[in-house]
Amino acid sequence: MKNYTLLNISIGLDVSKESISVYIPIAKLDYEIDNTQDGLKKLTSKLKKLYKKEFDNLIFVYEPTGSYSELLKKL
Repeated sequence: MKNYTLLNISIGLDVSKESISVYIPIAKLDYEIDNTQDGLKKLTSKLKKLYKKEFDNLIFVYEPTGSYSELLKKL
């Protein structure tokens, strides 16, 4: 089991109109997805594989950007 801390369960997101840039600290991975329902499903799937049981404890950190962050609020 990995040693989870607040720093590595905090997922940083930078939201724009067409994409979301994501930093996944446990994997030290910069990741970009489409700002669509399908893009968020792919991100969720990737995070569930990486974090397993800790997925429900993840903290998503982002600056709300008007309507561009509406899909992300549903995650």
